[in-house]
Amino acid sequence: MRRLLRCLACLGALSSATAVAQDLDRPERDPLYALGDGLTATGWGLDARLRLRLHADLVEPHLGGLGAAAGAPSGGATDIRRARALLDLRGAEGTALRPFRIRAQVDFRDLEVRWLDLYARYDGIFSGGAVVASDLRAGEFREPFGLEAMTSVSYLPFIERSTATNTFTPGRSRGAQATLQVANGLLQAGAFRRTEGRPFPDEALDERAITARAVWQGDGQGLTQAGGSISLRDPGGDLLVFRGTTGSRLLEQLADTGSIDADRAVTAGVEALYREGPWTAQSEAFGAWIDDANGVGGESFLSGGYLSLSRFLGAAETSWARGRGALGPPVIEGAMPPGGCGLQALEAVARLSYTDLTGGSIQAGRVLDLETGLNVYMSPTTRLMLHWVGVSAEPAGGPRGEGWAILGRLQVQI
Repeated sequence: MRRLLRCLACLGALSSATAVAQDLDRPERDPLYALGDGLTATGWGLDARLRLRLHADLVEPHLGGLGAAAGAPSGGATDIRRARALLDLRGAEGTALRPFRIRAQVDFRDLEVRWLDLYARYDGIFSGGAVVASDLRAGEFREPFGLEAMTSVSYLPFIERSTATNTFTPGRSRGAQATLQVANGLLQAGAFRRTEGRPFPDEALDERAITARAVWQGDGQGLTQAGGSISLRDPGGDLLVFRGTTGSRLLEQLADTGSIDADRAVTAGVEALYREGPWTAQSEAFGAWIDDANGVGGESFLSGGYLSLSRFLGAAETSWARGRGALGPPVIEGAMPPGGCGLQALEAVARLSYTDLTGGSIQAGRVLDLETGLNVYMSPTTRLMLHWVGVSAEPAGGPRGEGWAILGRLQVQI
């Protein structure tokens, strides 16, 4: 096992050393190409890049009575959390196709291909005046809602997104979205329809939404970004669900509303990001207003939020993708030379998250969790993560319980 981990770390290091040495001179990375160079090819007027990522997890739960409610394993367990391939096609430099891009992302962790993203994007659709960059995209992709949700999990300093983010952000849907970037701001807005199965073909469900996000952006240090998101949703029956997943997919849900029969719902969030050298702090708060839930008149209000803090120990810092309004890959000085393996940076992290799914006619419980740990970067694209998560939960109709778990992850990107 030790040899296997070392080989995987070296593989990630070899794939990233040259790319990182080049990227250190760039003020901002293109979000589509932020994983490193990957496997590249050029021909027929197109640039193609294939990238791979692997997240291998372990969990050692000590949840007591909460274990059954969360669906957690009774003992230690391991899992391949993500095994994904991302294909980006873009017009070659100097050609008329340069602004046009296509992204496809699949997950094959269960040896079955499961589509995640499949969309086309055109850059520079709007220009002039205060607009410095813009794009229009259509297909299946993540709705523009929230800071943590718009950040790739591969760049988050935690095992997974927070319980509050997992609960309140809408995730992936089919639709069209426009993005406008000005000197000190970003606006993303689109119309979406929920789908089930593969992006194309698949089954279109009745839920529809209009989702938008607007943020003010600074110069990258101090208060880097602040803003909010809103999603106006027509559930189309009982398609509205809020589920709180804590820390690891192996822990499943500690709070779950099940399917809610509602005519309409509004979900909103506010966000803030602070960066100063090796320090990064971010926070979000969410609220959901649901009308006439489950046939009971009146409004039900659900809420949640989180606060996180991370610090690199050594010559490294978190990067920021202005055009996406999210965290980017870490910038680690002294990328390891080809053929070398070793410690590049350490990162200490802590996050407190709260989710309250009790309001009006909805009584689905409350969850408070604290996650803290250490991330070891073997290279900019290879890291080992060892975290502790403590949970205090009040399931619907049950007494409050407490527990904790040890979480681990090996993350490799090529």
